[in-house]
Amino acid sequence: MKKVALFAGLAALGAFPASAQSPINFNARGLVVVSDADLAASALVDGKLLRDNTAKDQLTTIKFPIERGSKGVGSALVSNSVLASAKTLAVPASGGLAYVLDSRLRPEDGVTEYKEPSKEFPGGEKLFVVDITNLGAPKAKFGFPVGRKPNAIDVNKNELILSTNEVGKELVFIEAGPDGKPARFLNLPAAIDTTNKIIDITWHPSGDFIAFTLDNSNEVGLYKVIREAGKLKNVELVGKPVKVGTEPSFGKFSADGKHYFVLDTKSATPGKGAGDGEILVVNFSMDGAVEHKVAAQVPAGTNTGSFAISPDGSTLVTVNAGKSGAPWGEAGAGSGAALTLYKVAATDGALTKVADYPFEGIYPQSVVFDKDGSNLAVSVFEYLEYGVGNGGVEFWTVTKGDAPVLKKQGARVSVGKGAHTLRVIP
Repeated sequence: MKKVALFAGLAALGAFPASAQSPINFNARGLVVVSDADLAASALVDGKLLRDNTAKDQLTTIKFPIERGSKGVGSALVSNSVLASAKTLAVPASGGLAYVLDSRLRPEDGVTEYKEPSKEFPGGEKLFVVDITNLGAPKAKFGFPVGRKPNAIDVNKNELILSTNEVGKELVFIEAGPDGKPARFLNLPAAIDTTNKIIDITWHPSGDFIAFTLDNSNEVGLYKVIREAGKLKNVELVGKPVKVGTEPSFGKFSADGKHYFVLDTKSATPGKGAGDGEILVVNFSMDGAVEHKVAAQVPAGTNTGSFAISPDGSTLVTVNAGKSGAPWGEAGAGSGAALTLYKVAATDGALTKVADYPFEGIYPQSVVFDKDGSNLAVSVFEYLEYGVGNGGVEFWTVTKGDAPVLKKQGARVSVGKGAHTLRVIP
């Protein structure tokens, strides 16, 4: 009797954790992450690939609620690259399929170093389709050529828009069938100077417009989608592109489509940024009646990979690699990664910084909110660990309201080394 009473007393005091409480909370059906095994993060700085020739690129799916062990976590071999934009992976909100751009190919096994990896890696040309219906067992289905060195992809229902470095295929539209095969494939007139290339592309929430980022002129612009019988037929440039900093890249619309947020990394080479970047807020003139304009801008972190906007539009979070990708022999290597939390003004989209949240991990590049904005998931390329090594997906809890706060959760999901882009299935 005394033992029973003692057990009851300890339980009442919380000495035994509640079994229903998971160390990972994320309110979504699943996550999809791609991992590039062809280089260490430090290769972006010193060119030394330091790769394990037995490791392969892969796509990993994570099913929620998550269980201990490997159940509900699956992977498939899918070639991908961290050397393109932060939009080499697209997953429709309905799930079922994942689309992965093969921007760079795996170097020959004897290749150990490149002076400039982003320029010297052999170029890819394919889009791969992966069946993720079963999140515990994704299956790579097929791939097909879309253009040399594809840069970015985004999806609106079953409509894919992507950009490549190939002349005449700067802008590609694909209407995907239920199995992911292209029911329609159009090379659209990009209406840009041939010295430029589109390095990032984004569907407007309405599906009626497409935003894009140009590299050499450092501008963002807007296309209007022209449809015939409900089918995309063409695109039409709306107004003139507007300059946004010195090295603009990743962009994303607010949920209501009123504002377009753009990351300016301030660095021409991934991983080599020496100072803070910026987030700019662009107000597009959707009818072209007035000029597009930059409405606000705020400092971001160093080597920021991308950002996420909460479903209610009230907060924005950037993921910053800092100097974490430095060669391991250098002081500060493996440290400096952080999330930065901002409040977003409901009226004009202006950003107000709340706080930085440092964490351990090398070269984090992607961050996503869950379906109600209560939690965040963050990709980590690798860790300061010797041996085989892995990448990871880490999780944070979001306290909402006028004074939002982030708190790191206690567990992470181990995935293939080189994890770099995340997408959520609500």
